[in-house]
Parts: sequence; structure tokens; C-alpha cells
Amino acid sequence: MLLIFLSMLESPGEKLRFAQLYEANRCRMFVVANEILDDEYLAEDAVNTAFLRLIGRFSKCDGFSCNQMRNYLVIIVRYTSIDMYNKRRDAAEVSFDESWEPQARQESDALRVELDYGEVLEAIDRLPEIYSEALYLSYLLGLSTNEIAGTLNLSASAVKLRMMRARAKLRDELEGAAA
Repeated sequence: MLLIFLSMLESPGEKLRFAQLYEANRCRMFVVANEILDDEYLAEDAVNTAFLRLIGRFSKCDGFSCNQMRNYLVIIVRYTSIDMYNKRRDAAEVSFDESWEPQARQESDALRVELDYGEVLEAIDRLPEIYSEALYLSYLLGLSTNEIAGTLNLSASAVKLRMMRARAKLRDELEGAAA
């Protein structure tokens, strides 16, 4: 992973400094992330995400001492891990079926049909691209409304409206497939 990070930096001095920071702090950051997430794979993702965030701000960190940089990295990985933990917890609280199924239609017999995951994915693929992208980013990648807005260069309210329309179209597509 270090080579990928280094390829994102331009000057040899930055590359050397980043490599030293990576080697000196990676293990400590992993311990912090793993304490929060209690999952080694997610902890490794959190560490990598934290280093990616650092690359975006690397030039602003030139004046940091070793201790300041270490603390900065621990803070980044802590907040990254907390964010990942909250997303995982929220995803567990609301299942896919509950999130796309409108409250008023829950009693509908058409929506009570058992669907497997593959059928839902096929139905998402049949939707117009603007709706399938929104559903993919939200449900399959687990991005929040604000993250989707940043990815698609839209406002959060536009993403919410698009998601509402996408869920309605998905429901119609699934009802049509079940009929």
C-alpha cells in the first residue's frame, strides 16, 4: 500500500518523509482503529483511509513536530474508525428491504414476495443510470447522503430526492418482476 501512497506524492522529499511517517505510525494507528472497530480488516481500511486523508493535507503538515504528527495521525484514524463503526452500526439497524420499502406500502401483498439479493441487483441494473448509481453508492458501497452528494457533485437535498425516486422506481421494477 505504501507504494500507492508514494505514487500520489510529487517530490522525493515528500516521498521520503511520508514513508518514514508510514513506517513509524502504521502499527500504532492500527491498534487504535482495531480497538474501535474490533475487526482487523476494517482497522486496516481505516488506517489506509487515514493515510489517504493525510496525503490530501500533507503540504500543510510541514511544520509539525514528530509528536504533533503522531497525534494528528492518531486523531485522523480515530475519527475515521468511529465513522466506519457508525456506518456499520447504522447498516445493521436498517436492512436493505426496510430502507427501500415505503412505510405506506409495507402491507402491500406485492411487496411481501420473497426476493433474493440477485433479483434486487438485477432490478437495480435495469433502472435508469442516475437511479442505479444512487442506489449502488448508498446500499452497496454504504455511502452517506453527503458522501454521495460529493461524489455526484450534487446537493444533499438533490441526492435525497434522487434516492426517493430511485426507491420508488426500484419498488415498481420489483413489483413488475413479481407479477
